[in-house]
Amino acid sequence: MEDAKMGKWSRAELKESFDKLMDVTDRCFISDPFDLTDWLHCYTDDVVWHDLGSGFNNGWDQELNGRVAVNQWLTASLSAAKASPLNAGPPDTEMKYWPVPWYILDEERGWALCEWQNRMRDPGTGAVFEEKCYSQLIYGGNGQWRFEADIYNPTRLRMMKVRWLNARRQAEAANIPMPPLDLDWGLRLVDQEKELGQSWSREEIQRAFDKYIACAQGKPEDHANCFTDDAAYRELGFGFQNGWQEEIRGRKTILNWFTQRSNTFPDNQRQLVPVSWHVIDETRGWVVFECLNQMQDPGNGTVFQMRSFSRMKYAGNDQWHFKEDIYDPVKMRGMFERWREVHDSLK
Repeated sequence: MEDAKMGKWSRAELKESFDKLMDVTDRCFISDPFDLTDWLHCYTDDVVWHDLGSGFNNGWDQELNGRVAVNQWLTASLSAAKASPLNAGPPDTEMKYWPVPWYILDEERGWALCEWQNRMRDPGTGAVFEEKCYSQLIYGGNGQWRFEADIYNPTRLRMMKVRWLNARRQAEAANIPMPPLDLDWGLRLVDQEKELGQSWSREEIQRAFDKYIACAQGKPEDHANCFTDDAAYRELGFGFQNGWQEEIRGRKTILNWFTQRSNTFPDNQRQLVPVSWHVIDETRGWVVFECLNQMQDPGNGTVFQMRSFSRMKYAGNDQWHFKEDIYDPVKMRGMFERWREVHDSLK
């Protein structure tokens, strides 16, 4: 979703508005009595909200339109969680904190990109339970945001809540109460993930990124050669080793994985990997982008594609030393299956 309004707001205004959103989020979700009024007013009346994980309306919808609809959805979700303990409701009501390890501001578009950690309150054991989400925010002026897209793996989020619930039950069995809600527990980690060492020009990073996207469409060897010998590749969707592993290291291991994918049906039926948008942070050598994982034409012209967000870290010499992909593997698998059904029906 590219924005036609280029450079309308200053970086200072974007940063002030983003900092305000984070501060209000901190305070509102631990407020007693619970009050989201200030948080809702960080968004415009006509805000568009995409949830590319669990979705809305029990997963049937991925988009909400308007601040009123956002308020109704969130209020209903929290009320249902309180009323339905058999539906793992309590953990939903105990997700109180959203630390931000990093963010990027794009003043030309009026965007903010960030990672939020969906963090539970202390179950009483001091253990931290959290799961990450990538967000794209588009500014609407007057300290308000008019668009948000959140992408995460809802299966990982659900399992994190189960682990928290088990920890809470163990604490209860030991007669350990939950500590009071405290801002320090959710202390924001804003921009803690900094890159050290050499920096590169935007032009060099752009050329390397263009080369990477071109190589990603080609042979596994060409794709793997875009990474350094010691690169880390993190997959927060399907994962590796049938989902038991979230990260692999080293170009050789990455090549083996690319080769396996290129020989596996229907994964090998993906065609171009269109990039909807990308944002470069030259101060850290990062690129964050949205990818449309698009399948080949099944035979009748139907387009099958699924969105994912990725973050890459540049290492110089047209190579990258880190990549992280995040998406909903259930929706991705469903897209594969729908493509297969149409493909097979046309044989």
